[in-house]
Amino acid sequence: MSAPTEPRRRGAAVETTVLDTTIALLAERGAAITVDDIAAASGVHKTTIYRRFETRERLVAAAIRRLGELEVPPVDASDPRAALEALAVSVAAALRSPRAGNILRAAIAASAATPELVALADEFFRDRYELAREPLQRLVDAGVIRRDLDAIIVWEQIVNPMHVRTLCGRSTGDDAARQLVELAVRGARP
Repeated sequence: MSAPTEPRRRGAAVETTVLDTTIALLAERGAAITVDDIAAASGVHKTTIYRRFETRERLVAAAIRRLGELEVPPVDASDPRAALEALAVSVAAALRSPRAGNILRAAIAASAATPELVALADEFFRDRYELAREPLQRLVDAGVIRRDLDAIIVWEQIVNPMHVRTLCGRSTGDDAARQLVELAVRGARP
């Protein structure tokens, strides 16, 4: 029996390959990609993909989650205002990349036709918005932000304009991201 020419990839390595391939294909082709496309481009059999992700929608959601984790990592919240600005700048920078913009547009378009993607997109945003909860809570505790406001709504006031700008083909610079933080925090003062 001859030895395989390439070692078999297992577990996390296979998932990373599949997710990175999915990100690349989403950025290039949009949400119309199929599991067959991903399998062919990644060199992983589609049954292996389905064993790990169950549906194409779950695979797309997992790939977008991976991209979010890579592009917008958690920040040090010791200075909550600086942490919010760092997160906002990180989101703006991520959305300026052509692949993130293309993926955001593709995900929004696909969500309109796929109820499962709507639920997965909502879950994605809730999880990613949690990055801002601690610094915002520290601003609440310091009396900078009103206690009766939901911290996530304050964060949405910062990032949602960036998402809309990206959907419209416009970018958000770092200074604009900082201004969005300033406007949201100022508007949330007691």
